[in-house]
Amino acid sequence: MNNSLIEMTAIEIKELAVVEPKQASEKFELAAMTMSDEQLAEVIENIDIVTLTQINGQHDISFPSILSELMTPERIRDIVCQQPLYWEEAIKNNADELQQHTFDFLNYLIRTQESEAKQAEILECIAEDPAGLFYLSIPFIEFYRGDRFEEDEGYHDPLHAEEEDLEEALSYSDRQLSENAHDYALDDPRSLLMLIREQAPEVEKAIKALLRSENSTWDGIINKFATELVMQAKEKNKVEEDEYGDVDDMFSFLD
Repeated sequence: MNNSLIEMTAIEIKELAVVEPKQASEKFELAAMTMSDEQLAEVIENIDIVTLTQINGQHDISFPSILSELMTPERIRDIVCQQPLYWEEAIKNNADELQQHTFDFLNYLIRTQESEAKQAEILECIAEDPAGLFYLSIPFIEFYRGDRFEEDEGYHDPLHAEEEDLEEALSYSDRQLSENAHDYALDDPRSLLMLIREQAPEVEKAIKALLRSENSTWDGIINKFATELVMQAKEKNKVEEDEYGDVDDMFSFLD
């Protein structure tokens, strides 16, 4: 297959994405039936980040994706940092939904990868970008924000207790055994956190340090991180502020 056909396939996918991102995703899956992984990777390189973000955002994340599996860590990082511009109203206006959505999207992008080495490379690449680290941290705010409440016998730190449980789980060399032993299903953020700790421990340390440097409440931290993510995505794309409206209004669930 020559370069012109690869370019034509990329153009067709981009044109479909303008009308219906799901159809663009289906087009890529069809192309995967006749192209090699190397050729598909070239197609991906001919598709801009905005289009890739739209396609991945419309993919049913309960199923693996050939597209996300073949993307480079750098492309995945850029998609993670771009995605906040495409958050739906139901996500933007609800802190719980925002936390769940960021976890689901990360879980899909990272667990799609067959190689643990690539999982680690993706995590490290995302964490190198300040916006990427914000995004990585949102699903784990509950574990690391450091809240404490007073009891008759002194202070109790439920998050510290949760962290100790995670540390115990990680004492197992096999990640899946530790997840099963502690009943952490793949749709549980603690399962993804254990994967990060095992595959990219420096990334987990960076997440912990970022969250523990915040003195705000749980929803206050989400507000700050979400606003920063949107602002940085706009800056990277050099988009006029008024095209997307007032960022403060996007997070009315925190008012």
